[in-house]
Amino acid sequence: MALDFTLLTEEQILGDKNGAGQLDVIKKYGAGVAPTDFALLLGGLMTGSDCPTSEGDSTCLIWSASPSASRRVCCVGWASGGVRLSFKPNERDISARPALPPSEASKINPSEVRVFNGIRVAEYGEYPQTIADERTSKELEKLLETQSLCPTGKNYTFDSVGLEDYGIPFKATSYPEYELDGKRYIRVLGRPAEYNSCLSTGEQVEEEKAYWVRVQPIEWLVDESGWMVSKKCLFAGIQFDTKEKYDGDFSKTFMKKYLDTYFAKEMWNEDTIARKKVLTGLSAQLETATGEKAVEAIKKRLKAAEKGKKTQTPPDRLEEAARMQRLMNARNILIHAAQQAYDAGDSALLDGIVDLSQHYEMLYNARKRRVASLQARRRVQRKQGDRG
Repeated sequence: MALDFTLLTEEQILGDKNGAGQLDVIKKYGAGVAPTDFALLLGGLMTGSDCPTSEGDSTCLIWSASPSASRRVCCVGWASGGVRLSFKPNERDISARPALPPSEASKINPSEVRVFNGIRVAEYGEYPQTIADERTSKELEKLLETQSLCPTGKNYTFDSVGLEDYGIPFKATSYPEYELDGKRYIRVLGRPAEYNSCLSTGEQVEEEKAYWVRVQPIEWLVDESGWMVSKKCLFAGIQFDTKEKYDGDFSKTFMKKYLDTYFAKEMWNEDTIARKKVLTGLSAQLETATGEKAVEAIKKRLKAAEKGKKTQTPPDRLEEAARMQRLMNARNILIHAAQQAYDAGDSALLDGIVDLSQHYEMLYNARKRRVASLQARRRVQRKQGDRG
């Protein structure tokens, strides 16, 4: 499902001269926005650490959808809470903070919503964001060199043109995604916008150095009006437009084309959505197989199997047998699902099934201990009866 993304206007970010028009969630969170490590690796321009975000992160310079009086693009940086700037549309070292209008935000079902300092933060979609730690980066690099690292089949698309080659239009380059230990990464060669492009690790971005960036869920700030805006700037290195003048029609810009053609499709991980559907369906199947109705159905089958026999199983033992059987059924369902995930080579789905199985394995083992305890108690009672 490709959504109709846009950028916030200057007024939505900072408000007008009278302070009106600013999104309420921006007022609460603060106008300062941090770049992801990935945005910095693509050439995002930082504005320094003297005016951090409300969470203490260094801020960056971002595009808005508004034109300036000189027909450039209004950009927002941070100094004393926010400063209005304007740049030519064909620059590449300014970061983008995608946003969804209420009509589009209403179409999605975020995977998680939490409240942070009175602000609703939703998770939806995935994107390369944080640089991998040194150990993981070395392992990924070694596996890639030995051709032991297999791509997931998904790619992310960005501009291969140099940051200062203003007259050269967009030239797409793909970054393949790889998986290691259930986590996904892409490999990027750094191209810093300036000397203070400082990553979350504290190191400066080095030109042409290989970096591994982890693909993570995107966090969105949710406004009361229904607008959703990414908590961080997600990418840079993309021209707002190929022209040097901007008339204010965002729908005709290259940035809008890029959001529609690449971002909207690549932040939507079909494999992840498919896995969630499988796990959701599996959870529902397990609940049905282990619910009270299932216990009663098993008891009926057990009773029916004893029909005509002289000796009937006591009700309490029948209850125990039914409850044990339902957990064995759940175990068989999980084993079958795990085998299918293994055969398909879907390690991420297999991890999800293993996590799901831990709860039922605990119940199964507890029920086994209970049955063993009851059986031991009955043996003791029988012995005592024999002696009596």
